[in-house]
Amino acid sequence: MNKTSTKKSTSRFARLFAARHLSRLLALLLAVMMILAAVTVFTGCKARNSGEDGPNPDAQTDADAGDGTDSGDASDVQGTAIDYMVLVNKENKLPDGWEEALDIVEFQDSQGWDVKVERGAYEAYLLLKAALEKEGVYVDLDSAYRSVAEQQQIVDDFTEKYGADYVKLYVAVPGFSEHHTGLALDLYLTVDGVDIVENEDLVQYPELWAVIQEKAPEYGFILRYLPGKVDITGYGYEPWHLRYIDDPAVAQDIMDRGITFEEYLGRLPSFAVPVDYGTSELYTQEEMDRAITTFKAEFENWSGCELHAVRYLGDDLMNSENLAWVNHIKEARDIEGPAYTEVIAFASDFHSPTDEEDLTGTAWEADTEYTNWEWWLARSDGGPWELVEWGY
Repeated sequence: MNKTSTKKSTSRFARLFAARHLSRLLALLLAVMMILAAVTVFTGCKARNSGEDGPNPDAQTDADAGDGTDSGDASDVQGTAIDYMVLVNKENKLPDGWEEALDIVEFQDSQGWDVKVERGAYEAYLLLKAALEKEGVYVDLDSAYRSVAEQQQIVDDFTEKYGADYVKLYVAVPGFSEHHTGLALDLYLTVDGVDIVENEDLVQYPELWAVIQEKAPEYGFILRYLPGKVDITGYGYEPWHLRYIDDPAVAQDIMDRGITFEEYLGRLPSFAVPVDYGTSELYTQEEMDRAITTFKAEFENWSGCELHAVRYLGDDLMNSENLAWVNHIKEARDIEGPAYTEVIAFASDFHSPTDEEDLTGTAWEADTEYTNWEWWLARSDGGPWELVEWGY
């Protein structure tokens, strides 16, 4: 937005008035300064000694400084510093007053995008970035802090563009996104002078992520979404997603043990389900996780049901006969897009609802354990998995 400048006109009368009273004003100011100086002589010693007896309530700490905005009720939270070990996930909401207590730094990344991040996390990130550059690895921040309001806008936009099912699968509910903390950092790579920002491109550099993940705990960062842990985190493997916890020793312990933040804190979610990945020469655990996340989004619509176990059914089901079957379903349902080229299947065990109301419209018996319930998914040339069929 262009700003326009204006000049204030001053009347001749005003200029004469100012000149006439200037000397009087200077004399008055001199008198006030002499009085203040006298007061300081008598009270200055006491003011200096108050810091030795305890904290000075009028002194401004780094936490109090914030971003210069009124934090309201959150000032108590800010005064005692934020909890860098806070857990925010699909079941744990952002604490009240958190956003107001954050000390946010804003900068532009190499793409020209404005990025906001919590100050402590940002300072640690700069140290990590410098250390990585010595190893020949170049990173930048794609996103970090995202407000609850911004998350709601994303939900609204994506719902309109992709539909509610897509949003439920891939977009966090406002208030339950770790990005609200300002401590979650999504990185991107610069390789041979070219910025690599798309997820499908970023995963093509496992050797670079290995270096990043080895260095990260030295500066208080952990890998937040590990491969093979979707049953705990609710998200597939994201090598670019780091979480700042402000304690290098704890971060190193978590990374060395290969566990999730939830496991370290002893706070496993209610949706945690054991997954048997079996042995596959076709699909990685990350690819399986994305398929599992897809059908779990459907399962979550089954009110009152509890998912107990998931098992991969094997590479042999990826054959021409099953591909012809899923493509026949695709055509019969008039689903847009290219023909499926890959198919994957899982079996699951779950318990049916005990409430008769939740059984309305289903063929399940109440309070019954169902085993080997199958889920069939397909995709085209390594694209996103689509749920095709489920049942016995």
